Amino acid sequence: MPLTLVTAMMKSSGNEALLIMDAGSMNKIVLVTKQALLDIANPPRCDESRLQEYIDALGKIASAKYDLGDIKPDGRVWITSDDVAKWRRPH
Repeated sequence: MPLTLVTAMMKSSGNEALLIMDAGSMNKIVLVTKQALLDIANPPRCDESRLQEYIDALGKIASAKYDLGDIKPDGRVWITSDDVAKWRRPH
C-alpha cells in the first residue's frame, strides 16, 4: 500500500526533515537526512523551502522504500543521499 503525505517539517536543529505519511491504518514517520536534502537539487540547501520544493519527490521515494519493506527497526523509513541518487537516475 503506497504511503500518502500528511505533513512535512524541518527538525528544529535544521539538520533533518520529517515527513508524516499515512499508511492506511496508521501514520509512518519518514526521516530525510541533511545530505539527502543537500543532494536533491543545486545549489545545495537544507532548509524548509528545499523540503517544500521537492516534497512530492520525497514522498514518492518514501512510498517506494516502504513498499519494498525498507524500514528501520524503529519503524521509520529513512531517505538518504543514496536514495536521492537512485531517484535521479533515468529509468
